[in-house]
Amino acid sequence: MLFDRISMNRFAIECVYRAIAYTILSVGVLIYYTDEPMRLMYWTVPIASVILLSISIKAFYYLKYKINEASARQCIFVLDVVVAALAIASVHFSLVFSLLLIISLIFIGNSFKSSFITTVVVCAIGIITSYLASIFIFGFQNYFNLNDIRLVLYSFSCFLLFLGSAFYFYKNYLEHVKKTKHYYQEQMDRYVQFSTQLSRYAPKQLWQSIMSGETQAKIEYKRKKMTIFFSDIQGFTELAENLPPEELAFLLNDYLGHMTEIAKKYEATLDKFVGDGILIFFGDPHSNGLEQDAKKCIEMALMMRQQMHVLRERWFKMGFPELHIRMGVSTGYCHVGNYGSDYRMSYTVIGHNVNLASRLQAVADIDEILVTDSTYNLVKDQFICIPKQPMQLKGMQNSMNTWQILEKYTGNTADMQQWFDYNYKGFHLLLNLEEIQHYEHVKLIDILEKMTATLKTQKRMTTNQGVAKLTLSDEVVEILDKE
Repeated sequence: MLFDRISMNRFAIECVYRAIAYTILSVGVLIYYTDEPMRLMYWTVPIASVILLSISIKAFYYLKYKINEASARQCIFVLDVVVAALAIASVHFSLVFSLLLIISLIFIGNSFKSSFITTVVVCAIGIITSYLASIFIFGFQNYFNLNDIRLVLYSFSCFLLFLGSAFYFYKNYLEHVKKTKHYYQEQMDRYVQFSTQLSRYAPKQLWQSIMSGETQAKIEYKRKKMTIFFSDIQGFTELAENLPPEELAFLLNDYLGHMTEIAKKYEATLDKFVGDGILIFFGDPHSNGLEQDAKKCIEMALMMRQQMHVLRERWFKMGFPELHIRMGVSTGYCHVGNYGSDYRMSYTVIGHNVNLASRLQAVADIDEILVTDSTYNLVKDQFICIPKQPMQLKGMQNSMNTWQILEKYTGNTADMQQWFDYNYKGFHLLLNLEEIQHYEHVKLIDILEKMTATLKTQKRMTTNQGVAKLTLSDEVVEILDKE
């Protein structure tokens, strides 16, 4: 509608200028014949101008909707050429009048950016019209006349008026284009801002697919083999009962913000937040293959666990209790797509393996990553895994074999590893070489050597069964007691 309104306003202005131009041509023709007896043929040009002006208005609207606006304007230009050819023939090709009129037509024709064939056809129509008018109406005499000084002065005056009005119109047109461009740029910026804000309520991959036209927002789903990840914060429900809402919101947003950035790094599809729980899946709408998706999911889980160590230290300094996460991963067939109604739909994943990932997370120990056999078989060549006792999960009829992911297997590249994260009862080592300065190496080596010496002493003082060894004096006392 806006384009149509702009086009109509522009055409209305052009009609006013065209009416003025036709009037100027008619007056010029009448000036040429002022010294001759009045004849009916002298009014040929004014009458034709009025008729063709009326035709041009109706023709423009008809052709605009039947063909297109550019073609409609070129057809109107042909009518202008016909009027100009009649005027030139009526003044018997008076040199100044004709040349200035032809120059004006060339100037107008260039603004349409017509093709070479169109230009040739228009010129042919103009020449044919002028010769036919000369033959049947105005006759052949006094060609290229320069004696009529009034027509010459009038022609130059009108030409200067034409140039002035053309430049004025062109300047206004440029300002109009500039304002229109500015308006649409503002609308585009608003559209980008709105789309960016709305994209935060949907997975990034889904939003990009919709924007590119690959996916449509309609109720549909498909069955697909995927890797599902589920995590939550252990003890968060109890913590929520004791913390003020502002502190709880800060803690939760800080946690979810860091976990989201990690998921984004590994190109995961973040399905939803369920309180402190996070549901993530790999394999839709884009997939790198089932095995690669599973490995990226485990790498993401390890990175989240490492990041949680950093967050826990920061939160502890801020006065919050220690918080730990539990994670469950399952690989198998699920149904993924848009669910809901045309009014409100949600892009999500459902199925047995989604429930399985949730159940694994619920039974996992703190900072533990539990995976199913199907996931283990896909990632066992790159990650250190240890078997767990078969578990009876809630809602599952049979016990299940599960595996705990310890760390990524680095093989011969251990010397280049930047992260060391080992957790065992009574012992926890977290080493991030990326954050340690070179001048701190000596101090850390000294601490590790003291820890190693303490462990060796403890090992020397105990038996293989963990019982403290007796000294020589203790053994003598024991023998005497027996005697």
